[in-house]
Amino acid sequence: MNFKRVSTAAMALAMTASLGSAALAADLPQGWTPADGARGPMLISTNPNAGSYDKTITINDEVLEGYEYEREVPGWGSETISVKLAEIPGAPAGYLPLRAVLQADGGSAYWDADSYTSSFYYEKDMIVADFHSMSVSVNDEKVEGAKALLLEGVTYVPFSVLEKLEGVTVTDNSTDAGESYAIATPNGTPLLKLASSILETANMGRGMKSTPAELEEFYGETLGFKAEYMTEGVVFLPMMTTPDTLVLGKMAQNSEEALKECFETYRKTQEDTFSWYLSQNLPKVENAKFVTEGDWFMFLIAENADEAVEVFQSTVKAMAE
Repeated sequence: MNFKRVSTAAMALAMTASLGSAALAADLPQGWTPADGARGPMLISTNPNAGSYDKTITINDEVLEGYEYEREVPGWGSETISVKLAEIPGAPAGYLPLRAVLQADGGSAYWDADSYTSSFYYEKDMIVADFHSMSVSVNDEKVEGAKALLLEGVTYVPFSVLEKLEGVTVTDNSTDAGESYAIATPNGTPLLKLASSILETANMGRGMKSTPAELEEFYGETLGFKAEYMTEGVVFLPMMTTPDTLVLGKMAQNSEEALKECFETYRKTQEDTFSWYLSQNLPKVENAKFVTEGDWFMFLIAENADEAVEVFQSTVKAMAE
């Protein structure tokens, strides 16, 4: 399977299918088995580096300190678990905790108890760690010489695996004083950093990340949208259970009115849908925002739209200074 490119048909399928809840046992606390969450002995690889994880990791110049995930609690629903990197097991030189790294940059994890594998999704790529053979594959191709480690429920891989992902580089800055790895990703640009801040503020999932060209391919006829209306941009489209949408970027000259008309048409289609289907989402659609700041614009349907507008405006103003 090739996750490098998404066709129009694939985008349509993703937008009309609900997002399955991710099984979150790819990283579990000490003493919990990945198979069923029951307390008991953990099937793990021998840890050659006993102690706490002490490597320094930066992602787009920001230090990675920890991560969170949801864990199901039988009879009680779920709870949010916060994990600091210093709390997870130590690992051999060059090994990075995969979920922590990818999730910090918008990725996700899925545990398959039946096949005893962990799948990690990042942008349009997929990494699979097979704990029968301890092998690692990227987009269905095994990474030669790479072995996964499962230490007390945490999946580790050599940093070279991350460099198989499109647009990702890892710089080894380790010295005698300790290991240090600087990870650069496509999300390190001002545009994508702003998008991440807006998504977080708006309490919005990343949905289907697309380019303006892909948006035109899918919505050109129905909305009249053209990629040439934007000089750069990013799009996060919803799944069918939510209208949450973010379109962010810079406007081409004299394109503001055309963009405003396109996304008002889009808003009306969402309003027509959610007026009868999962109508608890309708207030979000009714409060949709189309705002500009200089040559930047944002179209947003989300829970905390007003707060996200403030983030958009303040960040764009700061970038112009």
